[in-house]
Amino acid sequence: MRQLTGSYLSIGAGENQIPLIQAAKARGLKVISVDINPEAPGLLGSDIRILESTHEYRKIHHAMSRVPLPFKLLGVGSRSFGKAIYTVSYLAEKLKLRGNPRDTVNLFLDKERFKNSVTKFGIPIPPSLQSSLSNKSKEKKIEIVFPVIAKPKEGSGKKGISVLESDTDYKKFIRLKTSESYLLEPFISGDEITVLGFVIARRFYLISLTDKITTGKPNFIEVAHVAPSRHIDMAGEIKMICQAVVTATKLKTGPFVAEFKITKNKECLLIESAPEVGGEFLADVLIPEHYGYKYFNDLLSVTIGEKTRPGFLKKAKDGITKSALVFTLPKERQKKMGEPVTLEANTGEIVFFQKQLVETGANLEKLEGNHKRTQVFGISTKQTIDTKDWLDSIFQRINS
Repeated sequence: MRQLTGSYLSIGAGENQIPLIQAAKARGLKVISVDINPEAPGLLGSDIRILESTHEYRKIHHAMSRVPLPFKLLGVGSRSFGKAIYTVSYLAEKLKLRGNPRDTVNLFLDKERFKNSVTKFGIPIPPSLQSSLSNKSKEKKIEIVFPVIAKPKEGSGKKGISVLESDTDYKKFIRLKTSESYLLEPFISGDEITVLGFVIARRFYLISLTDKITTGKPNFIEVAHVAPSRHIDMAGEIKMICQAVVTATKLKTGPFVAEFKITKNKECLLIESAPEVGGEFLADVLIPEHYGYKYFNDLLSVTIGEKTRPGFLKKAKDGITKSALVFTLPKERQKKMGEPVTLEANTGEIVFFQKQLVETGANLEKLEGNHKRTQVFGISTKQTIDTKDWLDSIFQRINS
């Protein structure tokens, strides 16, 4: 890698931010890291530390005006999501660095505005249902097929999403004062896939497609991600849809993540998208291990304006046929986190990653959604085996 002379601003210094900080350091850049936590692990490898919330973009900008930069500032980036991404766009504008327009980032944080914008471009998305219907209305009654998904109009990720299973649930929901701040969508069955990519000079580059496995209704907890996706043949259509999103929202540069539903009729529906790296250990663990691709090297290049044309990942390394991230859940009625379990590899398998997500002895009763997951394992196989059969085998070994 060609060594560089300059500085890089990292918005966040938590554990998830370390791969980006390390990518910058490996190129010889001096790293300025921002985090409210003085014990954030990424601060240890940083050259300059700013103790501030990643959401306080104005305070960070003011702090940067007082920082004695050792070299020219080349870029700003973050592994975080939501408001931290807005901070990146604000600082990129103020410091004259590469980034997305603030209006564009705000559009992704407002799901209702986002849906209205992309619908004009013919991008396939789930239809919206009315959430303000009066029971006394004289209008023709709208037939609603349950279950229905309720999503907060503002925010990021899957926080606050709930499932309405019946007309009773629906009537209770629309009586709430907060119901107006939600979008209602019909539940659409089908396979779920996650897309990782980059936007460079308003052009979308597809990096990877992986399958997402959930527990289904009502919680939809993500229990596995598998590479490669069984729907890899739809890469062309997915790339076109993502490019349409980039055009509709006026994205300019940076990371991009999206989730799609593939119906039994092979219809491809956009469920979520964001100008973010995304989580779930995909970019930092699964993709590097399965394909040998260093995602954060390209993320750094994109954010500092280096010429790079990342390609779609098709060929796995070392003869691997499948790789997966598999999450464990507490047993029914389990109240506290016990000792971590182990995963034994079968012939042709390698367990390349394991991490305990909930501390031993921690209370599990108040945890919701994906936060209920207790451990994660990364495992690959060189065997030719059906994905469902392979995952069933893995879960059986974990739970035995």
